[in-house]
Amino acid sequence: MFTFLEKNPFFFTLAFVVAFAVAGVVEILPNFFKSARPIEGLKPYTILETAGRQVYINEGCYNCHSQLIRPFQAEVQRYGAYSLSGEYAYDRPFLWGSRRIGPDLHRVGDVRTTAWHEKHMLDPTSVVPGSIMPAYKHLFKKDADFNTAFAEAYTQRSL
Repeated sequence: MFTFLEKNPFFFTLAFVVAFAVAGVVEILPNFFKSARPIEGLKPYTILETAGRQVYINEGCYNCHSQLIRPFQAEVQRYGAYSLSGEYAYDRPFLWGSRRIGPDLHRVGDVRTTAWHEKHMLDPTSVVPGSIMPAYKHLFKKDADFNTAFAEAYTQRSL
């Protein structure tokens, strides 16, 4: 059998591809499905979190800020533990992104205070000199869309 494969490169390549595909299915797929499930203790977003996420989407914050900490040493040192795919189980649509004009926002709430965030949204250069982020003063006058947030949160919980 092996001499036949050695003498026929086409069949050798075919056998190699089949063996590699089977090994990939056996090794990769179970881990893929396991990591795509919500991590233990993860809960769907609250109505307030969903409303905040809608503001994040509507204002286009995801264009400059990603929400994914990649497993690179420099990012782990800067932002903390890297993101796991199960942390995004309730995100619809996914906003991972890869641009880094602004810092990653996945765990920034654990590092900065509410007062810092307020000041930063009103006048970004007052807390981060040289920042190119625009001011979002209009967000302090605008009401969040809680009806849509409630509908999205209800949908997340029912899924």
